[in-house]
Amino acid sequence: MLVAPCAGAQPPPSPADWNGALPPEVKPAPNIILIMADDLGYGSLGCYGHPDLKTPNIDALAATGMRFTDFHSNGAMCTPTRAALMTGRYPQRCAWVPDAELTPISREQRGKNLKQRWAWGVSKDELFLPELLGQCGYRSALIGKWHLGYDRKFHPMNHGFDEFRGFIGGAVDYHSHVATHGSKELDWWKNGKIGNEAGYATDLLTRYATEFIGVNRHGPFFLYLAHAAPHEPLQGRQPHQVKSPAKVYQEMIGILDESVGAVIQALRDHGLEKNTLVIFCSDNGPAPPQGFSANGVLKGRKGDMFEGGHRVPFIASWPGVIPGGRTSGDVAMSMDLLPTFARLAGARIPQDHTIDGIDLMPILKGEAKAPPRNLHWLFGDAWAVRKGSWKLMGNGARPQALFHLEDDLSEKNNLIKQKPEVADELFELHRKWIVETGDK
Repeated sequence: MLVAPCAGAQPPPSPADWNGALPPEVKPAPNIILIMADDLGYGSLGCYGHPDLKTPNIDALAATGMRFTDFHSNGAMCTPTRAALMTGRYPQRCAWVPDAELTPISREQRGKNLKQRWAWGVSKDELFLPELLGQCGYRSALIGKWHLGYDRKFHPMNHGFDEFRGFIGGAVDYHSHVATHGSKELDWWKNGKIGNEAGYATDLLTRYATEFIGVNRHGPFFLYLAHAAPHEPLQGRQPHQVKSPAKVYQEMIGILDESVGAVIQALRDHGLEKNTLVIFCSDNGPAPPQGFSANGVLKGRKGDMFEGGHRVPFIASWPGVIPGGRTSGDVAMSMDLLPTFARLAGARIPQDHTIDGIDLMPILKGEAKAPPRNLHWLFGDAWAVRKGSWKLMGNGARPQALFHLEDDLSEKNNLIKQKPEVADELFELHRKWIVETGDK
């Protein structure tokens, strides 16, 4: 999709023109780094209250920026959230390629559930985040997980990324890099070619990310570091070391924390920390092994419409721009990142193109609160809708549970019988949203 030309902050002149020092009249476009964990629970970090797990690097990131307590993934599973992130739209609004256009292997991988779109692909007619940023001179890299379509036509470099190091599918073996979902073949890419490299997946992705920062230090760049961890398979650095599943899971989160520290150190080494927005979040709720407390007080887990399925950690840091050490209770969602990044880059979104997300920078800078809006989730037949502190959950045409989150964050008290008028109001909002997004 063609996009309008950029406005606002512009890329700096070529380094050859300014010998490594920006002219004083040039306002450089900020670099943007998004680090996304896979299946990391709301309560799985030290700064989110985990009683045992130490995550010093992520905690330090929160200390220099803003930590959200009411941030949500657009889906309770991987692909819907990633589609919303890349498009700024509800995944139900996105144009997905029809089944007839998929290769036989992708149709087989998709499975029998027609609404499980993890093996589908987003249409080329959608406007993708790296395409927008590319119009403003950004060099974009996806390091890690894609999971927005297996067919070659859906490859991330066909959607605006200049570089891709990682895997297409839902999960890989951390040591062999063979896909554990889908075709069960090697799924380790360097741009447009598959080729293996020895090493633990989290460590390799970290190295690729820090190398990208160094090569592109003159900016502007967008780095999307989409980690595999702590998604299964449960594997630490030493695969033959005997540990309980809970201990391995904890180790995987610890290595993820080390990765965040390495990325921040790379920014410091190149003098980029004050011109780089860094965001850390998760794509959905956790699927932890028995014995590991992953979600704190939240009920539910990955795949659920309960808060534990989609309320996730979210931290934003930008020294000198985002005040440090703050906590925000504003409600935000994965789809808000595209309009936030686009505004920072000076990108213009076509006026006839619907964007569901909002620009988070006024919130991050402490200049405004999030505007009131209703939020929606849908996965298969399960759904949820939220208005203010009220949340209604259901299945198909049957509303099943109503919670008041301000008073009952753990969703223990179903008020659907006590507050039928509220349930009716929210169910009508859900029905209208289904029609509006075209997901009938």
